[in-house]
Amino acid sequence: MAETLKTKVAVLETEISQMSDLFVKLDATIDRMAEVSISINQMLAVQEQKINQQAEDSEDLFHLVEKRRIENDESLKELHSRITTNGKEMRQEMNANVIKIMHAIEEVKDLMVDRERVIKQEQSELENRIVQVEKKQWFMMGVGAVLGFIAGAFDWFSQFFS
Repeated sequence: MAETLKTKVAVLETEISQMSDLFVKLDATIDRMAEVSISINQMLAVQEQKINQQAEDSEDLFHLVEKRRIENDESLKELHSRITTNGKEMRQEMNANVIKIMHAIEEVKDLMVDRERVIKQEQSELENRIVQVEKKQWFMMGVGAVLGFIAGAFDWFSQFFS
């Protein structure tokens, strides 16, 4: 029994020395796993920082795009306002020009009516003068005919009275 006990102790010593080698290997593996864990944590920290930076950049871009959209909307509103205002101004100018043209046409029409009235009056006066000249002409022709008859008849009268 003492020998079995010695054998058992020797086996246990061998197993303990093997176990101590195993523990050394386990310690080395744990150290390596700790290093890998630290590296993974560092990589995760870097990736998280990059993700945060991209999120900030994305948010900045979103705000910039929103700002540009608002500026564009304001520009479009201002442009629409200018177009509307210019349209109204042009319509007012066109209406004013049409009114001026209509007044000018009315003035020309009035001048033409007045001129026609003057022409008709002058024509009437000329016709009256022509009628008067014709009357004088016929009267003179009548007087000439009577004088011619008297002159021609004067011989007849001189024979009749002689």
